[in-house]
Amino acid sequence: MSERGKKRVVARKPVSIVLTVLVPGALALMGMSVIFGAGIVHNLADVLVFSLIMGESSFVIWLLAWHSKIRATPRSLFVDNFLVVHEIPWQHVKDIALGNGIFVVLDDGTAIGSLQFGGSVLGGITGYPTFRRPLRRLRQALATYKGNGEHEAREKKTYVKFPWIAALAWFLLYAIPSFLQL
Repeated sequence: MSERGKKRVVARKPVSIVLTVLVPGALALMGMSVIFGAGIVHNLADVLVFSLIMGESSFVIWLLAWHSKIRATPRSLFVDNFLVVHEIPWQHVKDIALGNGIFVVLDDGTAIGSLQFGGSVLGGITGYPTFRRPLRRLRQALATYKGNGEHEAREKKTYVKFPWIAALAWFLLYAIPSFLQL
């Protein structure tokens, strides 16, 4: 079966999905009320500064709450932490474990943590109940994809990936109404 035909698993915390919608939505509502009501945007410099501050604040929240995740594809496991991506071919994944958060244990003993599923004091006390379902799904992906025989010898990679389009979109969310208000 081709890679497109197989299921891709994406693990995010449910609260992150809510934060991705509520916080930028609240910022957008406040920003629009400032743009249209308070009249603080009077010239091009005001538009650019206001849009940069509000847009990139929303962008950072989006990076933390939505973009940071663990993805499992038939070829590799990806751990997206803010702007850093760990691409780990399945032959290098030894285990996906729950300790002080969810982390990936590699064949060389290295542990790669996840920003999305990092540890906390309350989680340590309660045993991370909200992490159990994503952990189960990721372990199922490990069992399914590690032994599927479709892996060529590839090395694990760590690289920086900046989502330019998303950053521009968050900026334009505030810049377009601001320009219209001038």
